[in-house]
Amino acid sequence: MTAAMFASILAALVLSLVTVFQILLALALPFGHAAWGGAHRVLPARLRVASALSAVPLVLAAWIVLARTGVIAVPFQPATVRAATWVAFCVLALNTLANFVSRSRIERMLMTPAAFVCAVCLLVAALSDPFAKVSVDKQGDVASWIVWRR
Repeated sequence: MTAAMFASILAALVLSLVTVFQILLALALPFGHAAWGGAHRVLPARLRVASALSAVPLVLAAWIVLARTGVIAVPFQPATVRAATWVAFCVLALNTLANFVSRSRIERMLMTPAAFVCAVCLLVAALSDPFAKVSVDKQGDVASWIVWRR
């Protein structure tokens, strides 16, 4: 497993956890102090809708980062996945800054590190050679690097 693959799996895991958190917020669980500026314990209807809708780009970002490093296959051209990875990185970098300046201490302490980890992992994936694979022989030893180019 390459460093980029590890980074993409870590990013997908953190993005999945944040997705679950957003869904719980959308279901009106009392975690609102850790999101959306922390003004509400239970989010009002408009922010619950926003939380539900935010789950979609979070899942998409997880899918994109895994596709970028070849962990999963996608039906898109590599250039499309590369561009989407950079877009997701930029969004998460901006999200890191937004969480960092949040009025909510809980949001700053929980969501800033999560967004930062995801942004760094997406940067690693974006800068990686997406088609570098490790070839393993039958004994489980690394035999050679095989680079596939599209």
